[in-house]
Amino acid sequence: MNRATLKDIAKKAKVSVMTVSRALNEKPDVRNETRMEIERIAREMGYVPNASARILKGAETKRIGVIVSDIRNPFYSQMVGELEDICGIRGYTVVVADTNRRLSGEVSAIEALMETSVDCLIIAPEGYRTQHLDDWISKGMNFLSFGVHFPKKGYSEVWIDDVSGASQVGHLFNEKGIRRPLLIMGNPRKNTTKGRVKGFFQGYGKKKDDQSHIEYMDVNWQASKQFMQSEFSSRNWDGIFCYNDLMAMGAIQGLWSLGIRPGKDIPLVGYDNVPFAEMMGISTLHIPIHEMVEKALEIIENKEPKQEKFIPKLILREST
Repeated sequence: MNRATLKDIAKKAKVSVMTVSRALNEKPDVRNETRMEIERIAREMGYVPNASARILKGAETKRIGVIVSDIRNPFYSQMVGELEDICGIRGYTVVVADTNRRLSGEVSAIEALMETSVDCLIIAPEGYRTQHLDDWISKGMNFLSFGVHFPKKGYSEVWIDDVSGASQVGHLFNEKGIRRPLLIMGNPRKNTTKGRVKGFFQGYGKKKDDQSHIEYMDVNWQASKQFMQSEFSSRNWDGIFCYNDLMAMGAIQGLWSLGIRPGKDIPLVGYDNVPFAEMMGISTLHIPIHEMVEKALEIIENKEPKQEKFIPKLILREST
């Protein structure tokens, strides 16, 4: 016979899992009638709390929850790897959840990790909505934003100055005499996308016009490869800036299939400086992941909200 879970109780009581958790752990923000009904159902179902529930009583578990948008993206794989290495030395356990680049996935991942009792969450958020983050913070969630800046919020952050980073690429393209740049970007609602587009044109010294083109698409290498194969031959772009290295790799694959050589026939720049970018000779913007992870843990351990900015550095390789 399977042991009853908080989810089972929540379904029968017709409330959220968080409400069940808070009711069974005597938190103050649950109505008395609701609490009594939840306790009755829990007894009826033979619910037995697992050991991890101690965090809800104020004890530390030494577990850190990490939420990323796509673990298959080398940037996030590297981030998680660095975090696990450093946390292992410091005695923490890392629990990872993947949102598959969906805001709904981010919401679900937060609820799931909070149910498993983590001391804090490090989230690489989608960024274009924050109500769910505010709601959880009001319930006591210890949270740090990794990579994304929320200028109107007081969140703890280690963030990337995408405007300053992308402006270096825009400046480079202007110096090279690029007059018809193509920008291959991700979700246009995300702060990171907005920052990289804004920064590029700041550095480029011109506003977006009819000679410039921004293509928004899913952040994966297949999408950028297919776009290159289907669209490049009929256009006259003379420089390419990609949202990240993963999309840059796809774009390069597409160009190769057309007999076009990045760096020889057209300059191309990515973003992140993942290890594969160096292997493929991709010019890109270096993000200091190790230093960001170190700073994130320092902020978490000090338990004081803080925002730390990191500025990417342009690395030139064969693709330019």
